[in-house]
Amino acid sequence: MVRYYHIEMLACPECRNPRLILYVVREKRGAMPPQPERLKCRRWCYLFDRPASTVPLSTCVSSCVERDIEEGVLVCPACGRWYPIVEGIPVMMDDKYRDPERDREIASRLAGHVPEWVKLRAVAPVPLDPREASEG
Repeated sequence: MVRYYHIEMLACPECRNPRLILYVVREKRGAMPPQPERLKCRRWCYLFDRPASTVPLSTCVSSCVERDIEEGVLVCPACGRWYPIVEGIPVMMDDKYRDPERDREIASRLAGHVPEWVKLRAVAPVPLDPREASEG
């Protein structure tokens, strides 16, 4: 299961951009990990969407470390690729390994749960907005 503090360890497989945009569709409360103080994000807090240095450790422990992201979308603002989080696992494959039909099915399921700005950025390998996918 992926958690907020895991996201800063990911990068876009296509362009290697380390700063992805996270939009969470569904999350659940998980078990408290041992030594939660060691899990504080280093660069960016994806839960509060701000530099990690501005988030106190007490806030991380009380708000973040027990949250499992079950479903969501990671979007690369540099190249426009989007990567779904399905059943708690970020599916971050190179375009040549992605299944367009599966991506369209995931896009149609997630599109109603993400804001327009995510749909505008998330254009490849298939549009995240199913209306655009049917027009192409």
